[in-house]
Amino acid sequence: MTEWTVVFWSSARQIAQEAKLPRDLWPEADIAPAAFFAQLRAAGEDTAAAAYLACALPKLETIEWGLASLPPLGREDPEYAPRMLLRDAAQRWLHEPDDENRRAIERLLEGADQSWPEALIGLAIFFSGGSIAPEDSPPVPADPRLPGQLVAGAVQTVIAQNAIDDPGLAVRVLDLGNRFAVNGREAVGARWR
Repeated sequence: MTEWTVVFWSSARQIAQEAKLPRDLWPEADIAPAAFFAQLRAAGEDTAAAAYLACALPKLETIEWGLASLPPLGREDPEYAPRMLLRDAAQRWLHEPDDENRRAIERLLEGADQSWPEALIGLAIFFSGGSIAPEDSPPVPADPRLPGQLVAGAVQTVIAQNAIDDPGLAVRVLDLGNRFAVNGREAVGARWR
């Protein structure tokens, strides 16, 4: 098993707690984070593995993994344009994670369907740092756990929506997430698409 080089956690149990996994899924012994991720996957607990990994990764890696996990959209999709705008804005923010790009995503989210995985990733970006209050108000910080929870929801949504048409998607998405844990943001070069 390859060591997770970008994950700062040392206890799988702490990650499981932080990810709000059901208690019956927590590791009995304190094992390495990568080993527990492998156990979840071997047990077929794909949604729990996604939540666990989204919590374990640093924010930028979590968000980039979520974005890289989105399957292609067909141009015939009636929601193609607004969803692609969110994807493009998220890419812009990943390349330049500043407040201007974060606020641009906030504006795009106003008209977005909050059930889209792109919207959940956009919310993860908005809550990733900086104030969540309106721009002309005193700053209000976000809960630092929100980005991981929102990306977990996006990845779980992608897996669930594609389970019948693409049963291998969960494996590819979790493999990609594991590559992010090992190689950081360089994992994007090894995307499954």
